[in-house]
Amino acid sequence: MRLQSGNETPNASFSLLKEELRKQIPRISLLVALALIGTGVALLQPYLFKLLIDTAIPSADMRLVGLLLAGMMSVPVLSAGLNAANHYLRVYIGESVARRLRQELFDHLLHVRLAELDQFTSGEHVHRLTRSCGRIGEVYVSEHLLPLVMNAILLIGTLAAMTALHWRLSLLALLAFPLAYFLTRKTRGRAQSLYRDQSDLLEAGQSYLHEVFPGLRTIRASNAQSYEEGRWRAWLTDHRNIKARVAAFHELIRIVLPESINQVAAGLVFGYGAFEIIQGRLTIGSLVAFIAYLPRAYSVLQALLGTHVNLQEARINAERVDDLFALPREPSGNTLVTPGPPIEEEDVETTSQPVGASLAFQNVSFNYGRGDFGAQELSFSVEPSEFVGIVGPSGGGKSTIIDLIMGFYTPQSGMIRIDGIDLHELSLESLRSRIGLVSQDTFLWNATITENILYPGRDDAGRSRQAARAAQIDEFITGLPDAYETVVGERGMTLSGGERQRLAIARALLQRPRLLLLDEATSALDALTEQKVRVAIDKARAGRTAIVVAHRLTTILNADRILVIDRGRIVEMGSRTELLARRGLFFDLYQAQSLESEQ
Repeated sequence: MRLQSGNETPNASFSLLKEELRKQIPRISLLVALALIGTGVALLQPYLFKLLIDTAIPSADMRLVGLLLAGMMSVPVLSAGLNAANHYLRVYIGESVARRLRQELFDHLLHVRLAELDQFTSGEHVHRLTRSCGRIGEVYVSEHLLPLVMNAILLIGTLAAMTALHWRLSLLALLAFPLAYFLTRKTRGRAQSLYRDQSDLLEAGQSYLHEVFPGLRTIRASNAQSYEEGRWRAWLTDHRNIKARVAAFHELIRIVLPESINQVAAGLVFGYGAFEIIQGRLTIGSLVAFIAYLPRAYSVLQALLGTHVNLQEARINAERVDDLFALPREPSGNTLVTPGPPIEEEDVETTSQPVGASLAFQNVSFNYGRGDFGAQELSFSVEPSEFVGIVGPSGGGKSTIIDLIMGFYTPQSGMIRIDGIDLHELSLESLRSRIGLVSQDTFLWNATITENILYPGRDDAGRSRQAARAAQIDEFITGLPDAYETVVGERGMTLSGGERQRLAIARALLQRPRLLLLDEATSALDALTEQKVRVAIDKARAGRTAIVVAHRLTTILNADRILVIDRGRIVEMGSRTELLARRGLFFDLYQAQSLESEQ
């Protein structure tokens, strides 16, 4: 089952759980068979007690005594073996459920609209993907749901054996069952509240840790170590308190109350059993066997009540998972763009130039839902192999254009066409395979340079060097001790900004894109590094359509056309010479960056 939208599957997690359990029916059947055998073995021991006391000892039959003692010693060993096999199967099935939930949720999140995904922190994603799915599969299914079947079999067998010994004592013992269940059911609301509070706190802690470690430089630069230590201590205190409350409540509902009820019932059983022995209607061996069965029955009762209590935790975790499943996916068009030919060495080096793509915006409007603008009635077109620069004040909507082209966000109105095809009709996979994106915040994996350039999972290391040469970074890489096998660290933090940018350009070139998008690719670089990146950009865009969003105007001064964006609108359009002659916003930006002195 592939979940398209949680709006259509409000109980997606439990639907997946049931579907996976259906797949595990052969193992569940084996589990039930083992439970039946285990129940028979477990019920045998008290009966051996009865035979020893009522038959073997009174008749002084030492042979029978020996056989019974051998049986009593063999039964626990056999039970242990059956329990081990039982435990293995339960863990395997529970892990299969957790794996299915994690797999489906991960696949779903990879395709969720970015605007929807931004509602949650990365810590919440990680917590729900790991812990919440695990609590449903590994804990609830493995430790409670599957044992429910075995416990039911054991309970039925135990009650049958107790009834066979003395049915009136069995009725007396059963008084504990409805009372314990009633008390447990009354506390269900409190259990849900506690588990929800605990889950919220754990998510908050995980989100905090996801923020604090990447921000260590800022924390230290601000002398904020004491402040962050206080925040973490406060979380640890809250976690200790909620953990203690949950544990105490769990102990009260699963152990204390049922055990108290069980002890009262057991006292009644002892008293009535003694009365029956005095009246000659019950043997001592039968009472000993009955008393041996009684803890087993009450133990099963506690396990069943524990399953009921833990169902509340499972429901809370399922709610958390379903919240993510409910996020709508990116729209998927129907038109597939035929992939280009394989990248040859000369393609990467641009001696064989690719054909650029055309692009057109027609009255496109978009906002982020925060009350601010993103794009307002944008209309412009880009010809194949044209170099278009986009400039404007910060927050004016420049990067929004890149996001809309990439399909990260969907316009509220208007139309975007690439090669004459409406983006709504395009498969996003095929669209993005024809676009090379280099953003200001370049993401690199904690892997080797080769693996980062070849991402995702290309297997031709030779092409990575060709792309690196085209991106003007091969000389730097070969100068490293491990060259292309150098591990760049988390998010590429061992590299400078310019080095990360040129690696991103090399990675983009391996896609042989027809449309090259660069979003503020040089804004955070020094002048010398910017010059290297500009050379890489100039070489990379040869023959391709290029759209470059720039904060520094030096990056786009040689553009065929420049769009000036302010408050989501195109306020000026033309070449550098034309825009300077108008003495408008572009002229002001040009003057502010003192570019005349650099010419």
